[in-house]
Amino acid sequence: MNPLEQLLEFISSLQANRIQFNLQSVRDAIMVAGVSPGEYFEIEFFADGHIEVETYGPANPVQTVTLQEITEYVVRDVNG
Repeated sequence: MNPLEQLLEFISSLQANRIQFNLQSVRDAIMVAGVSPGEYFEIEFFADGHIEVETYGPANPVQTVTLQEITEYVVRDVNG
């Protein structure tokens, strides 16, 4: 799956779960930003296919994750 397909799949998952988000162009990536209970998240999709996640709330470092991992995390966090 190419990076654009990953981004579009993630956005579709957010929309299917009625999770609000914003898109921004940052650095060399497209960032999806949103709020879940107790956290603000930024997920950056890079042209080379890697994905970085930053969450603000409980202390968490920047992580590199797969599309499936971050989709499951955000949906689970928002939906409880």
